[in-house]
Amino acid sequence: MNRYSKMTHHTSNRMPIAARGFTLIELLATLTVLGILTSLAAASMSSTVSNNRIYATQTEFVASLALARSEAARRGVTVMLTATAPVTGNAFAGGWRVWADTNGDGAFDSATEPLLRSHEAMSSSILVGDGVTTTIAFTPMGFLNQPGAVDVKICASDGSVAGYDISIQPNGMADVADVAAHTTPCN
Repeated sequence: MNRYSKMTHHTSNRMPIAARGFTLIELLATLTVLGILTSLAAASMSSTVSNNRIYATQTEFVASLALARSEAARRGVTVMLTATAPVTGNAFAGGWRVWADTNGDGAFDSATEPLLRSHEAMSSSILVGDGVTTTIAFTPMGFLNQPGAVDVKICASDGSVAGYDISIQPNGMADVADVAAHTTPCN
């Protein structure tokens, strides 16, 4: 053995072995940061989901209004958009249907009057209505069958996210405007 090999041998015994992996403290710190970021992302995601539900409801309601108006003009009869299961202050959240009032009595008869579209009930976290209106009727000319404009609001029941105000003018045209979050609920 030469003197260099002895030094190498002794030096290698004294050199610390390289650390591998994480210490428990590093792991706990990483998990804590991950937990905080996950909770922030979940809160943001909840708001996004609520916004999307309200926007989808508004889009579906406006599409149903457009269908009712166009079918009234096409069929030459009054076409109605009615609340399926009206609830005070939240009339259309129980669902709605669009149907042709072929006999002119204003009441849906499933045996003789065609159902053009129906929509299922909404989540209880969404308010749809103006607190009073349960029927929106369009004449064969495509105009509203009631005097004056009708306003229908679609918003979160807790006011946590922005909503929409749908104004149906006497000429049958619908206009949609944003309603800021934390304003008076839909009633």
